[in-house]
Amino acid sequence: MRRLGLAAAAVLMAGALVSCGGTEDTASGDGKSDSTSESVPAAESSKASAAFGDVKITKAGVEDHQVWGDGAYVVHYEITNTGADAANYFAEIRLVDKDGDHLGQTGVTADRLGPGKSSTGDIGVLEAEIQNGKLSDIVAAKVGTVDRTKPE
Repeated sequence: MRRLGLAAAAVLMAGALVSCGGTEDTASGDGKSDSTSESVPAAESSKASAAFGDVKITKAGVEDHQVWGDGAYVVHYEITNTGADAANYFAEIRLVDKDGDHLGQTGVTADRLGPGKSSTGDIGVLEAEIQNGKLSDIVAAKVGTVDRTKPE
């Protein structure tokens, strides 16, 4: 299990967060993301917009997983630091149903990620993270807000 950085922001933004399987790697993924139709809220700055592009969902769906169990909804992600300095990341992952309605959210983190480096991992969605339906209603995961901060 990865230790969750930015705990205060994570708790406020996504409730109970669990993340595992993270590795630091300079190799990039396949570049496919379910987040391409998601946009950054207008109130966010261009700096935040750049951070939004640093997070990609590489795969999401029901699978048998050694940590999350059989038939778990698992989101695989990649966070790549495109900035000039090391950064901590918190990314909200929004879960939606077949109508595109918001069911709930979870979150992922990457701590002290160096410039040009990537962190990949996966996260299983927990029943407690679904407020507007049930786990079986999830058909997609999309990148929501992304916070990129300087490590202390």
